[in-house]
Amino acid sequence: MKKQTVSALACAWSLAAATAALAQPVPLTTAQAPKFVPGDSWTYAISDPRQPSRTFSFVQTVDTVNGDTIGVTISNLSGTMPASFDANGNLTSNGNKQYLPSDGKLKFPMSAGSTWTSNFTTRTSNGDATTTLNAKVTGVDSIETTAGTFQAFRIESTGNVSAPNGKYSFTETDWYAPAAKRIVKFQFSGAAADGSTFGTQAVLQTMEIKQQ
Repeated sequence: MKKQTVSALACAWSLAAATAALAQPVPLTTAQAPKFVPGDSWTYAISDPRQPSRTFSFVQTVDTVNGDTIGVTISNLSGTMPASFDANGNLTSNGNKQYLPSDGKLKFPMSAGSTWTSNFTTRTSNGDATTTLNAKVTGVDSIETTAGTFQAFRIESTGNVSAPNGKYSFTETDWYAPAAKRIVKFQFSGAAADGSTFGTQAVLQTMEIKQQ
């Protein structure tokens, strides 16, 4: 009886260890560009870090996929507006704004240590603003959101903007999760030439990913 008990305990321990091993997340080493599907949707909560209790939500929903052009609708309490991504998920338009060629936040394939520089123009009815963004993937973090916990690449960026109403510099940290196809969290901080500062932050609340 004693041998049987010991044997049963050994089997139970082996099973528990195997189950625990299977439950461990696969280390995130590299990611290819996401494959968007009509109906993919992400809801974010966005706020000003100086007033974090004041938040509002917005939703990005994929409507069409036409080659490297992804048609999107962005909606919030004020209504809806059309937008578009490139094949990497970078914004190319957002309402009356155009990002030429895109806002350049993401580049694939992506892995820890990846670096890139994006130069783009933001075009609006008030004139053009030019941006230089320098980005580096500095690691992988586990990011908890109400939509789930994601293994995400941490992308740290710095840059400068020259706009019709002045110049400013900025720092930004984005966490891109391949399982979500999107940035699941970001923190942005800007500083104008006159010393004034501003910022914004957002985190994923819910998502719906369609099967391909």
